[in-house]
Amino acid sequence: MDRKPLDTEIDHHTAKLIVGAIALSLASFTDLLTPGVSISSISLSYHLTDNARDVFVGSLCVISAFLWSYNGYSLFQAVLSKVAAVAVAAVAFFPCDCFTGRGIDGDATVTGIVHTASAISMFIILAIFCWLFYLRARGKGSKEAKVRGRIYRICAVAMVGAMAVQLLDILGVDFSGITQRVTYYVEATGLMAFGVAWMTASRMLPFITNEDERVKIELSGR
Repeated sequence: MDRKPLDTEIDHHTAKLIVGAIALSLASFTDLLTPGVSISSISLSYHLTDNARDVFVGSLCVISAFLWSYNGYSLFQAVLSKVAAVAVAAVAFFPCDCFTGRGIDGDATVTGIVHTASAISMFIILAIFCWLFYLRARGKGSKEAKVRGRIYRICAVAMVGAMAVQLLDILGVDFSGITQRVTYYVEATGLMAFGVAWMTASRMLPFITNEDERVKIELSGR
């Protein structure tokens, strides 16, 4: 006879923590898994080593799956998360043109265009989520909620600022005097801001979540 299932399902708080941790570490892992190469883009790791490609694609697939399962607190957030999930999956399965993807005439391929458009869409939507998290935290009166609100605002500004730098680079602004890895640092900043925001929103972290709000992972042996 089947017994009552244990309460071990992953809820949206746990999903946020997992997604945040993956996003926070992805840039570092792809860099470490491409030894001897200072990758100019996280997406470039797809073309360099099998380990880097597997981590890149696998991490984005996990993020995509959790985003697809997330419905937030409104229909708008539910739809937004689904669009973000598709965009993240497209970034993984449509490699960039940053290494071998250009056509014979040097023009961007369809695959590369899809990759770039999906990456832009992904970061825009994730920045919107940061702002939605901020608005929700602002409606609460606790000092911890105010701290979370500041974190969300900083993350949103960081993501928008990173995208602005990338746009300036595309428009021809020369950053070579600062770094040769503009795109990598832009992507890393966006992913880290995304990771920090979603780990904060998990309400599992101490110091920024009061006892009444904090969600704890409990493993039951019942």
